[in-house]
Amino acid sequence: MRTLSVFATLVALCAWTACSGGASNSNSGGSNGVPTVSSIQVSPTSMSIGMGAQQQFHATAHLSDGTSQDVTSSAAWSSSDSNIASVSAAGVATASASGTVTITAQSNSKTSNAALTITAAASNLASVAISPAASSIPVNTTQQFTATGTYSDGSSADITPLVTWSSSHTNIATVNAGGLVNAVAAGSTNISASLAGISQSTSLTVTAPALASLSVTPVGQTQGIGISQQYTATATYSDGSSADLSAGVTWTSSDTSVATVSAAGVVTTIAAGSANIIATIGALSDSSTLTVVAAHLTSIAVTPALQSIAAGTILQFNAVGSFDDGSTQLLTNLTWSSSSTSVVTITSAGVGTGVGSGTSTITATSGSVSGTASLTVTGATLVSIAVTPAGSSMAVGTTKQFAAVGTFSDSSNQDVTSTVVWTSSNPGAATINAQGIANSVANGGTTIKATFGLNSGTTGLTVTTAHLVSIAITPATPRIAKGTLIKFTATGTFSDGSVATNLSGVSWKSSKPNLASIRSTGIAHGKKGGTVTISASSSGITGTTTLTIGTGTLVSITITPVAPTASAGTIQLFTATGTFSDASTQDVTLNTHWSSSHATVATMANAPSVAGAANCIAAGTTTIGANSGGIAGSTVLTVQ
Repeated sequence: MRTLSVFATLVALCAWTACSGGASNSNSGGSNGVPTVSSIQVSPTSMSIGMGAQQQFHATAHLSDGTSQDVTSSAAWSSSDSNIASVSAAGVATASASGTVTITAQSNSKTSNAALTITAAASNLASVAISPAASSIPVNTTQQFTATGTYSDGSSADITPLVTWSSSHTNIATVNAGGLVNAVAAGSTNISASLAGISQSTSLTVTAPALASLSVTPVGQTQGIGISQQYTATATYSDGSSADLSAGVTWTSSDTSVATVSAAGVVTTIAAGSANIIATIGALSDSSTLTVVAAHLTSIAVTPALQSIAAGTILQFNAVGSFDDGSTQLLTNLTWSSSSTSVVTITSAGVGTGVGSGTSTITATSGSVSGTASLTVTGATLVSIAVTPAGSSMAVGTTKQFAAVGTFSDSSNQDVTSTVVWTSSNPGAATINAQGIANSVANGGTTIKATFGLNSGTTGLTVTTAHLVSIAITPATPRIAKGTLIKFTATGTFSDGSVATNLSGVSWKSSKPNLASIRSTGIAHGKKGGTVTISASSSGITGTTTLTIGTGTLVSITITPVAPTASAGTIQLFTATGTFSDASTQDVTLNTHWSSSHATVATMANAPSVAGAANCIAAGTTTIGANSGGIAGSTVLTVQ
């Protein structure tokens, strides 16, 4: 049989029927030790396409020996309703009518499903627009393109996942099914998007400016043992541009007994100590010092712990690790798995998709420690969709996040923002992308619509004549030490005098990323002594401030408030202030690893959004510790 090509080398030893004849469901394989099929998985697990469009599905077999094999060509494919969409023997589904169907693949008695929704997106498509237009990126970097469809009724929608993407010169740049372009070599190419005979293209220039410097972030991290974190190498080029490198970087650790680093820049802490995480490309290199404290990961809590969703919808899981020093931390770069992929599939980012009715155990694993949550997929059907905010307004040149909540036949409610198809009835006033983020274009009104299958919900949006006129960055002209962080925010002032604090949709940039780089969250990392210009841009308006990076080293940490008393069940916030060798002081809360001597009394959170927060659990006293690069401070917390 050709069920699995992985068995081809075994044909000379035994016939397939003989090898698979006994104990086919055993985890250890057949009677002759040949691995058997434990389960199969169909991908993508959920997709929406227009009428007349096609979608390629793939089937992967997971074997009892832990390996996997593509069985797309040998699986038996079927559709729950061929009048809506049929599927070929090669796993290619063809849409015929609006509706939702279940696409099923069967291999060696194992089955898996995927949800396919067909909309009228292709039938009245008038044009396709690609953004960004006529862009330029350096070699070894990536650029996300989006496709916006305009329909015969004047509405528009983000159709990035529906179109077919292509590059005219794949030796210069390649593009994947999601519109992500990878720059391969210097030159020019055309990036095209096509759907239902409608297509558009834009030029992309891949440049090869000289690499001037390299910057590794994050900097000055202090972490516990047994966790992983993504490090990033940012290149600055001779033309002044900068970009995060996606290829060509060699990652190393100065002490692999303390921390290891993968070829993709994922660092895993092994033991207490200090290690330099180094990125090298050509003759250039940069490093970031990582301090690992003697805090061992002891357990993982997966949230939400108990949840149910409808088939075809998704749910984001998160994992928080608890350490033996009383600290907690949101964990990333985990290994996620589902006990039943025919019920739920889950991505490496912890996004679960309901495939078929039943219950599955979702597991998050870091090293030898794991945590679980239960997810039930029901047969409930969507009844209605509510879109929020209702009847809102926004100024020209700003962004607004919309959300969609679905009500199902079992009376449950679920956030379906990431599942629905978003459209704007008047793209001249505002457009909206696949994540529900509206971008205002000009004065006017539009109807924002969220559609899933045959159900939809709407809300009105008014774009006012007010437009962004200035951006102010806070804190203004700050000073930080090298190896520390600072969080910037942008405040926008509009032509009608209104002010928006923590302005959304801002693009952050550092004039000298080798001295201080800044992420999309507005968190800047000080690398070397000097002065840089930090800018925040939105809608053609830019605000700037000067950031000075000192060369002093941390000599002491003071925690405030000193010896506070808090009630059980409350949160007590702490701040760490560092004193440096040049006599400067600075808030180092974000750089610090927080701990609690008695986790039964209080635990300490470690993350950019919650760093220094004590979760007061029960009456007693505990010592709160702050450690940044081996420099520590402490205070006592009393919980009543």
